[in-house]
Order: sequence, then structure tokens, then C-alpha cells
Amino acid sequence: MSYFSGKRVFLVGGSEGIGRSAAVALARQGAHVVVAARRVPPLEETVAAMRAVAKDGQALGFCSLDVTDRAAVRDAVEPVKQQLGGGVDVLITNVGSARPGYLTDLSDDDFDAMMAVNYTGHVNVVRAFVPELRREDGGRADICLVSSALGFMSMPGYSAYSASKFAIAGFAESLRMEVGTQGIKVTLFYPGTTDTPGLQNENETKPKAVWKMEADSAFSKTHAPDDVAKSMLRAIERGRFENFPGSDVWFIWFMYKHFPGLSRYLADQEWRTALKKVAADEAS
Repeated sequence: MSYFSGKRVFLVGGSEGIGRSAAVALARQGAHVVVAARRVPPLEETVAAMRAVAKDGQALGFCSLDVTDRAAVRDAVEPVKQQLGGGVDVLITNVGSARPGYLTDLSDDDFDAMMAVNYTGHVNVVRAFVPELRREDGGRADICLVSSALGFMSMPGYSAYSASKFAIAGFAESLRMEVGTQGIKVTLFYPGTTDTPGLQNENETKPKAVWKMEADSAFSKTHAPDDVAKSMLRAIERGRFENFPGSDVWFIWFMYKHFPGLSRYLADQEWRTALKKVAADEAS
């Protein structure tokens, strides 16, 4: 039997990409699932995809929610519980957006928006739902916070995005200790580049040299959302704190953790090479 069979899951950021893939996988494994995001039509599509693989009796639904609206998040607690049948066992916060750009090219609003969604949005949801997750009967509940590979390292063009994802890791470290004595396991998940609609939007503003650096890097790999979602759900089941969707992301984390000087040197060399190639292309 799946770990998630019969579990009541609230998945924030479930309208597309990794979130939709995870929602469908959870429904297939017998979980009761409510997904949340801002736009209703994609949420309806996710629910339809869940119903196609679920069995009779599973509670499946959605909640239109802006995670930057703290009052709205708190108001969503009771409706979500009602849809799930009385409580929440697993909370997954998968919200985030990226707008690449150099430090002086991004606007103040860009910086504020990414911090509001990518960091404070997670905090708002966790603070609202933690009271519903607390276990006093010896059982276990789960919180999964989705960060990014750019939440433990960074690169040019991602100063705003990376800072917001680093913040999730810091929040998770404290949260892990605070709620661990209440029967709640915290999972921190670091996905790498994933083929999602969000990535397509991100690529629209990505500077040329950043494109070049990614394209020429031996460690740049684009993952399928279904694969990333499966890795995330396995991570929640295992209950290990830091988790990665593939050996490529793990290796970069390992290098930055144990050999930070070498890792930064290699990244600097890749960046200088990318700048030279872009300059040469523009000069030709």
C-alpha cells in the first residue's frame, strides 16, 4: 500500500508543471487531494486529471488562492479541511515564479514580487495550516517545501529569484526543529531545471549570456515534471530533510557543500566563457 493512500493532502501550486504531476500521482496512490493556485481553469484541469486515475470515494477538489494574501490564506483553512473530509495530513508548498535579469535591469517590483510569492507565500501557507497538522496521537504529518537548486547555489541573472529560494531553506531549517516534536516531518526539496510552463515564461527574459552559460554547462539538465514529482513524493515518504530529483542536482549540492571554493571558481570560469562567446557573436 502506498504511503499516501488515505492521506489528506493540500498541495499549493498544483495547477500545472510539477504540482499537477504530483497531484495526479497522489490521486493514483489513493490520497485525498485539494490543489490550490490563483487561476481556476488550470485547477479544474488538474482535478479532471486526478479524477481520471482516482478510485470512488477519494475527495478531490481545488481552491483558488493567492498565497501573497495572508488573510485569504487563513480564510482558506476551513474550506480546504471540509473538502478533504476534516483535516490535513500532508502540506506541500510548491509555489514560485522566476523572472531572470541582471541586478540593475530588474525593477523593484520584480524583486518584491519574487520574494512575496517564492518565500513569503510559503510562510503564509505553513503558518496558517500548521495547527491543523499537529499530531498528539503519535501519528505523523508532513510538510514539504519546494525550493530550487538555486536555493543552495546561484548564477548571474538570478539574484532576486535565488535570494527568495535561499530564504525557503533558512525557514525550513528552523521549522524542522520547531514542529519535529509535534509529530510533523519537514521535507526540503530542491528541483533543478524542469520542463514546465513556468520555465517557458522564465526563458522569455533570460539574458543571452545566461542562456550560453546554461547551454555549455556539463551539469545543465532539464527534467520532466513527472519524474520530479515522483522524486518529491518519495522524499516525503522517506522523511529525509534535504532532497534532490536527480544525481545531477545532488552532485552540484555536494560540490558547493564540500568544495565551495572550487565550485565557485568553476562557475566563474563558465560565466567568463559565456560572456566572451556572446560578445563574439554580437561582433560577428
